[in-house]
Amino acid sequence: MAGWVARENMKVGSKSWAQSIPVKMSADFSRRKTADRVEGYFSTTSLSCGESAELIIVNPPKKTTVSIFRTGYYKGKGARFISKEVIRGDWSFTPSESTPPGQYLFRLDSPGKISSFVPLIIRNPDAPSEITFVSSVLTWQSYNQWGGKSLYKGEDAKRETRASEVSFDRPYDGDGSGQVRYMELPLLKIVEKLGIDINYATDFDLDSNKELLKNTNAVLFGGHSEYWTIEMRASVEEAIANGVNLIVLGGNTAYNKTTLSLDRRSMSEIIPWRDVTVNAPESIFLGSQFLTLGIRRDLVISNPQRWPFSTLKNVTKIEGIMGYEVDSPLYSPGPGVESLGAMNILSTEKRKIAMSTYYSAPSGAGVLNIGTNGWVCAIENLCPWGYRFSKESSDVIATVTQEILRMAATPKLGETHPAIIDIPERL
Repeated sequence: MAGWVARENMKVGSKSWAQSIPVKMSADFSRRKTADRVEGYFSTTSLSCGESAELIIVNPPKKTTVSIFRTGYYKGKGARFISKEVIRGDWSFTPSESTPPGQYLFRLDSPGKISSFVPLIIRNPDAPSEITFVSSVLTWQSYNQWGGKSLYKGEDAKRETRASEVSFDRPYDGDGSGQVRYMELPLLKIVEKLGIDINYATDFDLDSNKELLKNTNAVLFGGHSEYWTIEMRASVEEAIANGVNLIVLGGNTAYNKTTLSLDRRSMSEIIPWRDVTVNAPESIFLGSQFLTLGIRRDLVISNPQRWPFSTLKNVTKIEGIMGYEVDSPLYSPGPGVESLGAMNILSTEKRKIAMSTYYSAPSGAGVLNIGTNGWVCAIENLCPWGYRFSKESSDVIATVTQEILRMAATPKLGETHPAIIDIPERL
């Protein structure tokens, strides 16, 4: 029902939903060896009404308190308390009228143990929406070091001992929430503060449901959505062809192609989309693609009078926002794009240039790729690489994000804000 997000966020938020659980980043080795925590995982990444999921508690204590929180704006508090259960061992959860669609964090507490979260999306895929947000659980899992191995490192923290396949049948490391709290939640708070009617989904839903994007104006990704299946990409490309806007407020998006197991509980067969054996660079539909990592540069706004930076006053650059991973349209095939901004380089440097880009698809869809995975985490100064931002920079990013979301929620952004092509089509 239209307006439900605004009505939901008028409800009372919780001041203490994250008390004693500081944000811990994915692949955080500091907690694995010494932390005695209560932790678990769900048997699925998302649910709709009428479905159930099992919450599996690892090494269950005598009793665990499960507190359910729906994340959102809630006058700045970030989450609303729903209900609480005391369980002994595993537990089955079924959504109800008291749990409307959204990104949920289930808080686990047990006497004498460190508390943690377990994430779960509750969805309503058939409802019309202005924006459909896709939570990037495949990327979270690829970096998840719980149990010793991720797709990047082994138990000795070396790349040579990394896993070739990772399972969803395990908790997330860090604080248990995957990358929700720094790569997605700062963005979702803004969406819900604006009262935009939003559908929630995960990579799995985009992979399995070809109808997911049929009844929405835009599809939205957060700060880090690196791993995509063939079906995910096909769904997004078809949506763009049908006039659905694509908004990516991250970097290194859709870089790696991956395959889900038959039971959909693990992922493997990782290979870049641009590899010669695949030959389908992500820039073909994004307009730009991953360029490099390990940098921190300013974003120099190409033309402050153009959308979406025209909402700012007297701002010509955003300090330090280009990093840790950045994209560019200059070195790959793709449609003609507008350069919204580019990273600063010295006149003596020979470094390749990263950019934020935008283009209008023939269908009328607008496709915006901010081109840095520092954007969302900078809104609340929670970036995992030790980067810190001034309040001024965070406020500027939040202001531009609000403008992008307001317009993305409207049909065919590429017609109302046609791109001014700065970089021609690359074949």
